[in-house]
Amino acid sequence: MSAIAHVPYQPTQRQLSAAFGVIEPPPIQIDTAAFQGPLATLFVMVRDHKVDLLGVPLGPVCEAYLRYLLEGAADCLESHAVAVSALCWLLERKAWMLLPVEAAEEEPESHDSFELIEPYVQEFLPAIDSLMGKKGEREHLFFRTGDQSSLYELPFETSAVTTLDLAKALEAVLARAKPDTVERLDKPRRSISEQMVLVLRELRDIPLPLEDLIPGEFTRSEVVWWFLALLELIRLGQASVTMQDCTVRFSRFQPPKERG
Repeated sequence: MSAIAHVPYQPTQRQLSAAFGVIEPPPIQIDTAAFQGPLATLFVMVRDHKVDLLGVPLGPVCEAYLRYLLEGAADCLESHAVAVSALCWLLERKAWMLLPVEAAEEEPESHDSFELIEPYVQEFLPAIDSLMGKKGEREHLFFRTGDQSSLYELPFETSAVTTLDLAKALEAVLARAKPDTVERLDKPRRSISEQMVLVLRELRDIPLPLEDLIPGEFTRSEVVWWFLALLELIRLGQASVTMQDCTVRFSRFQPPKERG
């Protein structure tokens, strides 16, 4: 039986006073394999879990102390009453520790819990439909996906044409565009994907300025739609932009011819 009696521990006077009050038990010396010291110290150490009470044989201690009392050597009844109370507490505590403890029966692990759950994916169908609807709305407003792995932020190839050249070309076409008319807010809007299909259909192998690509008269909003679609087509490698005669021109992308 292991004991913690080897731990150098001595209760302070404050601890003894807290345990016994103003009257302490007489200095009864206990000498066992698990504990050596006064009864008061044993009491405090057991209370503070500093010693294994199962390793302290209390029977011989009680018998020796009872014999001492019967011999009439006790001169302070209050102090000896405290000692008897301490021994009673230790006996009761040890008796509780010796009682067998029934081990809790482990419940058999059930492997059927998941099998009993019926599929309930149908409960989320309204939410799925709502999310799919919002996804469609987003694609109608934004031509880039919400996928963070998209590389749309990477610069794309515009040959010798700089962003300043593109900005000047857009500004020049906007200056010739008609003012926009006021439209109903609930009017269905085109998506940039639809605009890209339209622009790609108008692109030729011969590079053309932006104003020559847009058929008929155009508004400022129409110019912006065409310009954004062209940028996206360039990014996707389906259109090219070049500078010819100091004019920015757009054409259908043509892969370079392989040499002989």
